[in-house]
Amino acid sequence: MNEYIAALVDEFYQLGVRHAVFSPGSRSTTMAMLFKEHEGFETYMNIDERSASFMALGIAKAHKEPTVLVCTSGSAVAHYLPAVLEAQYSGVPLIVLSADRPHTLLHVGAPQTVDQHKIFGTAVNYFEELAVPQEAHYYTYPRQVARKAYMKAMDTKKGPVHINVPLFEPLVPELSRNHFEAGRSSFKVVKPNYRGVFGCDNRNNLAHLNNDIDIAHGNDGANEINDLLERYERILILAGPQIDIDEANTIRSFGEALQAPILADPLSNVRQCYKTADNQSNKEGIDTNNVVISTYDALLAGQALWHELKPDCVIQFGQIVVSKRVQQMIASWTDVEYIEVNPTMNSMNPIGKTTIQMQASIDVFTNLYGKNNSSDEYLKLWQRLEQEGKKQLSLAIDEPHCFEGRTIRELQEHIPEDGQVFVANSMTIRDFDYFWFSGESKAVLYGNRGVNGIDGTISTALGLAANGKPTYLVTGDLSLFHDLNGLAVAKTHNLNLTIILHNNDGGGIFEYLPQKGTKHFDYLFSTSQGLDYSGAAKLYGCGYTKISSPDELSSVLANVSQETGVHIIEIPTNREYSRELHKKYTKVSVDMEALL
Repeated sequence: MNEYIAALVDEFYQLGVRHAVFSPGSRSTTMAMLFKEHEGFETYMNIDERSASFMALGIAKAHKEPTVLVCTSGSAVAHYLPAVLEAQYSGVPLIVLSADRPHTLLHVGAPQTVDQHKIFGTAVNYFEELAVPQEAHYYTYPRQVARKAYMKAMDTKKGPVHINVPLFEPLVPELSRNHFEAGRSSFKVVKPNYRGVFGCDNRNNLAHLNNDIDIAHGNDGANEINDLLERYERILILAGPQIDIDEANTIRSFGEALQAPILADPLSNVRQCYKTADNQSNKEGIDTNNVVISTYDALLAGQALWHELKPDCVIQFGQIVVSKRVQQMIASWTDVEYIEVNPTMNSMNPIGKTTIQMQASIDVFTNLYGKNNSSDEYLKLWQRLEQEGKKQLSLAIDEPHCFEGRTIRELQEHIPEDGQVFVANSMTIRDFDYFWFSGESKAVLYGNRGVNGIDGTISTALGLAANGKPTYLVTGDLSLFHDLNGLAVAKTHNLNLTIILHNNDGGGIFEYLPQKGTKHFDYLFSTSQGLDYSGAAKLYGCGYTKISSPDELSSVLANVSQETGVHIIEIPTNREYSRELHKKYTKVSVDMEALL
């Protein structure tokens, strides 16, 4: 029943962990037996948990690698706290695996049962409750947890991590090698040597730096890492949120050198207007220097393209892109190197396809591994697709009725060069993903994509406006309603903000989810409020304009730009109408034979 723990144990071994310290106990039977059965670990039995934890601390210090600590449930895990504190403040990597009772036995008086959830509080770099995995992820999920734990233990600031493991009876596992081997996949952790990177301006010189490498799943040599990208002809770059403007420019230059298409999330700001000195077009009218792709989600509706677009290597900068189709496409590919670049050991890839975790900043990585690529066939394929995507999606500007896609096209056309846009979550960010084209605006886009919530939208936009630049908030009505009181601070601090409100009277995103059409849909998900936002504008002293035709928007934007304070531009939209238009614009059809 608990055989998935074998994959957790095996993954720690694949990551380079070799030492485990146990204290005896019944609930931890599964883990102890599987660590011992694996035969790849040097194991130590120490009866006293406090002594065991300090012993593990010493082993980790001596070997400069994480040491695993395994204990049973109840007070046993509490005895680890002094050693965990020492590990945190002295920067020693420990991996604590505490066995626990199932959730059904918590808070009902079951013996040897306490609340072990985050029992170490802020004393650990990372905590996870290991859930019982679904059948489809029975062996891959615990391996992902092991990777996250290992990377956080070995982060720039090394320290302890804690995985709490609820286990069901029977506790004695089936001791089969098959369980250890199941779900294995290639994965490396690479730390470039930063010595000599700074103060060296020549990329070619940087490319030949010797790297100190910390690699799991094999002992690749330094030359392999130095020549990391030399073996790949088809390289695809993903640029997600949490990338600043300087990094965006660096990624564009990196893509140009590699002749690699960049699938740029709108919040990456890699889509920002950026002209090189030698821009030129081919006979098809394609800007051959433009490596940024912005209409990919609509293009990828045709799954027949997925195979044709398969690269040799994917490089991810920042968070994963918002596009679900991109994630699904990548998940469908096999035998593709997937390099995730992050200065911390945080994984930003929920797809679970990462093969190399590169602990490096964007600037360091692009300098170390940038190369000039003479082959542009793969890039040309994406460029032809982008041309077709823009041609079809740009037609949204001609829609006769108010539609979110038309609004975004209008805004991109009329926003000042020094403008900034805060993009609300839910449907709004997805609409920007479709309709905010690359290379057509110098405006900077922002959003709250850390946890993707709709809370604090107005307040965050007003905080952004405090820098004095022309600031716009594009939002739906539920996100606006959620933070309506945030408008009060604008008057107090003389802040200027233009709010573009798409009001479809409810949660429009649910129109596109499986809940649509189910019983109680309107009550539970549509959540119509029926609010008159002109009243809200009056309450908070905001300017207010309600438009009835999309043809009015450009002139309203021009007029509002001359005003001070907050101005709400309300654009009534119809959920069903928008749904039909989204069907029209989010699936771009291409002639495969002509394309290829």
